[in-house]
Amino acid sequence: MRPKHTLIVAIGLAGAFALALPTAKPQDSPFDGLQPHYWPHRAFGIPVDVQKLTPLPNKPTHLQLYYAASRGPFQKGPKLPIGALNEINGDKRGFLFEAPRDGDYEFAVQLVYADGSVAPKTDALAPEVRAVIDTTPPRVQLAAIGNGVEWRATDDNLDPNGVTLQCKWPSSAEWTTVKNTQSEKSFRANDSYAWKIPAGKSLDVRVSARDRAGHEGLSTVVRCPAEPGTTVGLPKVGGPTWAGGAGGTTLPQPRIDFVNALEFDVDYTVQRMGRSGVQAAHLFVLKEQGDWSLVNRHPVKLTPDDKVPHALSLPFKADREGTYGFYVIPESGAGKKSDDPKKDEPPMVLVVVDTTKPKVEITGVQVKPGGVRGPIVEITWTAFDLNLMPQPVNLEWSLDKSAVKWNEVKYRLDNTLTTTSGRYAWEVPDEKLWKFHVRARAVDKAANAGEHIWPQEVIVDLEKPSAVIDRVRGPTGTPAPKPPAPEKPPGGSDGPTLPELPPAP
Repeated sequence: MRPKHTLIVAIGLAGAFALALPTAKPQDSPFDGLQPHYWPHRAFGIPVDVQKLTPLPNKPTHLQLYYAASRGPFQKGPKLPIGALNEINGDKRGFLFEAPRDGDYEFAVQLVYADGSVAPKTDALAPEVRAVIDTTPPRVQLAAIGNGVEWRATDDNLDPNGVTLQCKWPSSAEWTTVKNTQSEKSFRANDSYAWKIPAGKSLDVRVSARDRAGHEGLSTVVRCPAEPGTTVGLPKVGGPTWAGGAGGTTLPQPRIDFVNALEFDVDYTVQRMGRSGVQAAHLFVLKEQGDWSLVNRHPVKLTPDDKVPHALSLPFKADREGTYGFYVIPESGAGKKSDDPKKDEPPMVLVVVDTTKPKVEITGVQVKPGGVRGPIVEITWTAFDLNLMPQPVNLEWSLDKSAVKWNEVKYRLDNTLTTTSGRYAWEVPDEKLWKFHVRARAVDKAANAGEHIWPQEVIVDLEKPSAVIDRVRGPTGTPAPKPPAPEKPPGGSDGPTLPELPPAP
């Protein structure tokens, strides 16, 4: 049987935060001074500093991870032996945690000893790390109004400096970023802007918004002044359409998941049921073009009991890459179910099927002398994919070009030069390291990874050796006699007298 991917599991890069081992102190407000880390995937790594266990006289055998969602009570997560922690990034080890849904999470670690005792006690756990899991990009609505536009960007974790307004002439391919002339700050999430457009001319306009997890939402392109027959201005919030339509919606926006296989499972939880239970689940799909269609009626057997949650896993096979919307309707044991989804009904989840690896290539490696700790290696690259992760590029080095495990140069880099290219300067601190290979890896939101190894070996030893002659030995190995000292000139001076030179003008 071929392996399947489940939507609830999306392997991402390791989180850039570490759990110190617990020295728990009860706190009145767990989040006082605890800054959140925003993460764009359901799965992430939590490195643990195991070195803090070394001075302990009684060493624990296991580490127990606890997590709390939305400031609720702590729940047990993975429990791992000290010597078998998950590999995170490079030589880092810790826990790989899979969040069941987006939200605000806090974490703590408990030491477990051979005799069954723990430290700290469960009721004394205090949060050490706070993470906000956000897998949904911002939604941006844009409409023409007169010689300008107005827009509305919505997201639970919108970056206040992440709204960008761009325009171009219809005949041009290059977009120009517009500066906010009314304020030194960025544009607001709900804002407007207008131009003095010459008669007979028009502008293409778009707006993008970024959230704190690094997702970027992009509006549709509108033309202003508005063309005849098009809607002018944004509709009132609460209209009937959803994600990408012209109106607002009273329903929550569908979550977006990414998978890198054509076959995967749609996980669904039955929130409530009657005394007859659930005998079937109807899975509907909405493809990029078309209406809702029934995939299959899956027979199941769920009864009302205390074993919650009642989870279902419904298989689906996509025809090709693309975006799919899903809707699940449970059927009771008495044959009762809700109506099939209507044409304008938003999906419960959007799934982007992406089986293509990102295209990444190292375009240049240049070695320069003169760093504080060592020579500087400047690496440039190109990385492209329609679904690139935020900070998608990892740079690594290895002595062996065919090595399985490489060492970190720098992880989680953005394309800083253009939208598809970047550059990073690495100061090599290891004095014993004078030649190596470099590799670039790029990861997309579906966990596809592309890589490229620079074909030439990188040499960072730029110094030219120097030497001095100490002495000369004769044929028998005895030192050669020293030449006689030169005669001193008359007058007792050590050399000829130079004529007096005139002063420099």
